[in-house]
Amino acid sequence: MRQVINIVMAFTLVLALFGCQQPNRHRDASAEQPELPEHSRLVETSAGQFHVRAMGRDNSGPAVVLLAGPNHNYHSDSAWFAALQPLLAEQYRVYSIDRLGNAFSSNSDDLSYRRFADDLAQVLQQLNEPQLAVVAFASASISARWFYELHGEQFDIDAMLYIDPDIPLAHSLSLYQGYPADWYRDNLATLLPHLAAGNWSERTKDKLDAEYQQIKQWASEYGIAIDWNYLEQIMQQRMLISHQQARAREIAAYISDLESYATLPMITAIPVSVIDSDFEQKDIAAAADDDADAELLTALQKWQQEGSAWSAEQASVSNGQYIPLSGSDHMVPLQQPQVIQQALEWLLSQ
Repeated sequence: MRQVINIVMAFTLVLALFGCQQPNRHRDASAEQPELPEHSRLVETSAGQFHVRAMGRDNSGPAVVLLAGPNHNYHSDSAWFAALQPLLAEQYRVYSIDRLGNAFSSNSDDLSYRRFADDLAQVLQQLNEPQLAVVAFASASISARWFYELHGEQFDIDAMLYIDPDIPLAHSLSLYQGYPADWYRDNLATLLPHLAAGNWSERTKDKLDAEYQQIKQWASEYGIAIDWNYLEQIMQQRMLISHQQARAREIAAYISDLESYATLPMITAIPVSVIDSDFEQKDIAAAADDDADAELLTALQKWQQEGSAWSAEQASVSNGQYIPLSGSDHMVPLQQPQVIQQALEWLLSQ
């Protein structure tokens, strides 16, 4: 979640939470759950039902497991794989698996990336897929790393691919654990009933509309084939009150997730490749244009440098690839899925 501290946004959130509101006219659509998308199913476990999209099921070799992480709005589900999964399914059996509280998975009061590592093991048991290659986008690196730590002996994990992973080093952690994670943690008890009243539904819709237009622009610029029906179905689930609350719970748990993640050493026993976009460069350029932001500029530059150095080291010590992307956005799975495809091909050829 390599996000930048934004005081203006924090002030806006406080006003939204504690300021005067118009009467609520929004309803939670969860009472009428739509039909599952093509290739989707619900996998029953003792932890709940998990939405799994399976494609390329006739392909041989290890199963490729896609784990979603957040964009700048902290939306984090398999919609981000609407271009990547069909592409990979031409060669591999590919599963995108949504955490509880996301997409069509059931909900829970206990939600976190750390918790999902254990949930994932249950889902994969039900799928009868013991041989794996794990692709983790953004903060899903927390889930992937803990899954390997706790369940690596239970499953044959051939390789791992990180895309803009969270960086478990002091300076990066200080940024991640600041706003908005600390704000959500401190205000969660008040925020949940506020969300239940529908007070953030309009702002959620506005963010989703902006995200959708951005994805359309990327598809045009990069010539990317996207499964629009799937993307739209999953993005629509984000409007549910239960999903808005799940998002808040995960952000509130993020500080603890990072603390646990930072205790784990780098992986060395299997190849780990890292795709490292330079999405931070936009914020660095903006801070450089503002003479008053010298301290922020320094913090952002150090964050980028620390992230690239850690990513390169993780790839090196595990005999993986370090793949830097220049002029790239954070949303690599939607912008440059072919880069992920090529990185995975290399990993599985080793």
